[in-house]
Amino acid sequence: MNNDWQTFLSSNSAVLDKHEAAIPDMEKTYLCNLSELGLIKASGEEALSFLHGQFTNDLNQVSPSQSQLSSYCNAKGRLLAIFRIFKLEDDYYLILRRDVLEVVLKKLTMFKLMAKVELADVTDEFVLFGIAGPTSDTILKEINISVPTVIDQLIQEGETVVIRTPSESSRLLFISKAEQAKTIWKSLSNKTIQSSSNAWALHDIQSGVAQVTTETSEAFIPQMVNLELIGGVNFQKGCYPGQEIVARTHYLGKPNRRMFRISVDSENCPQPGINIFSVKDGEQPVGKIVSAQNSSDENCDALAVLRTEKENADDLHLESLSGPKITITTLPYSLE
Repeated sequence: MNNDWQTFLSSNSAVLDKHEAAIPDMEKTYLCNLSELGLIKASGEEALSFLHGQFTNDLNQVSPSQSQLSSYCNAKGRLLAIFRIFKLEDDYYLILRRDVLEVVLKKLTMFKLMAKVELADVTDEFVLFGIAGPTSDTILKEINISVPTVIDQLIQEGETVVIRTPSESSRLLFISKAEQAKTIWKSLSNKTIQSSSNAWALHDIQSGVAQVTTETSEAFIPQMVNLELIGGVNFQKGCYPGQEIVARTHYLGKPNRRMFRISVDSENCPQPGINIFSVKDGEQPVGKIVSAQNSSDENCDALAVLRTEKENADDLHLESLSGPKITITTLPYSLE
């Protein structure tokens, strides 16, 4: 985290440790510290063509007013990272989890070869935070911040970028230089509940948006986490690492694994990558946790990749056959 920003948050009673944050109430609006996220910058005259040949989505659709959900695969079509990409002037920025940033940057650098593109971790040059909850739009308008109206839309305000991201209510992501971030945070802090990334993570889960972590990097192909269903894959764009496998899965039939939203009867949320078992299948795992977040004192909301025939299963358990019971709940989009 930017040291100046960390000092500012501490002096303004912000929640820095997600383990100390209260369980989010989705009827309320939160100001979220998103220091778990980082930024990779790609610049140079061949930045667009280079990135376009690496990622699952069509970079030609990214513009100064339109961000994009995309991903990076290995040669076997397995996801190294899921990220949001946006453009400022002639440069492209990838917003992704810090724990996979180094791997992605190293892989991109390895494939750069003679391309006229410069790649850099610029996380410490910016601050990332967000506002999430039903009154987000109203609160931002009250402090005269322009609000993007549709998912993926981007608005630039001085040295700050605002992007609307998926939510069942409203959610705006901010990427800003530290001084302007401080001003915005102060304006929002008395109108919202200051929080860690927990509320943000719960919005991701309820919206059916996966995150790839170090525990699950290279575990899933894009279709397993429904990425093509939420606009993260373009099947007409041409080659990229793993494209043949991703395309074959798309054109030869339905995936045999999909991501489902689940509820876990436990106050302790499972880590990404933890196995899920079915009584009918015995000791053979039938799925893995993608992400999880407390939704009450006794339950966790989570996203999990499961074998598709388990869509209506009522015998699922976490970590072992005697582990916490799992109930499959509803995603905001269809798996068809």
